[in-house]
Amino acid sequence: MADPEIEVAPRAEFKRIGETQLRDALNSDVAFADEPKRQAAFRWLGDEAQARRLREEKTSHYVRSTFFATIAAVIVGLIGVGLTLLH
Repeated sequence: MADPEIEVAPRAEFKRIGETQLRDALNSDVAFADEPKRQAAFRWLGDEAQARRLREEKTSHYVRSTFFATIAAVIVGLIGVGLTLLH
């Protein structure tokens, strides 16, 4: 594993380039003659994919919770309306 301090500059460059362009560059094999930088790019892409998965999990949990809260509010509202009409 490379020293994180050494990878600071390449990681900043990778972030500026973006995931899609970095993947394209890695697939072309022309842009990365420097093997340590190439390996750093793979590690950065893996870190970004993991961060994206965590964000998606957090978002889906939020959406699911909001959905159930909305359903509960609708049910409570319908019960309230029903009780008002019966009274």
